[in-house]
Amino acid sequence: MSGETLLTAGYLGVLLLVATGLDLYGRQSTGAWESRVFTGYHRAAGQTPEPVSRDAWPHSEVHRFHRAVSLFVSVVAVVLASGEALRHHSPAELALLVAVALPHGALLALLGRRLRHAKVSPPE
Repeated sequence: MSGETLLTAGYLGVLLLVATGLDLYGRQSTGAWESRVFTGYHRAAGQTPEPVSRDAWPHSEVHRFHRAVSLFVSVVAVVLASGEALRHHSPAELALLVAVALPHGALLALLGRRLRHAKVSPPE
């Protein structure tokens, strides 16, 4: 097995972690008053402003942005695996590349579907 194929397989694993991490990070709340940073202020001041709706712009776009970046990372991983499969196409190398590219394909389908069905709220 080629060292280049092993390096690519490892890199695709790292890209899978990056894409998954970005999608999970995009699910976090973007409201400043919901942050842990302002917890001490809430206790000291005793008053809190009205929370911002998750549907209000720009908070509504954060999850879409992170999903789009995650989708792009997975597309890059699939293209990289395909290019490597064209260069090194022994059965063992193909099996390894398919094994590390399949999760990216599944993530592409999942993120693409979620991105298409996400609500879009225009800025006011």
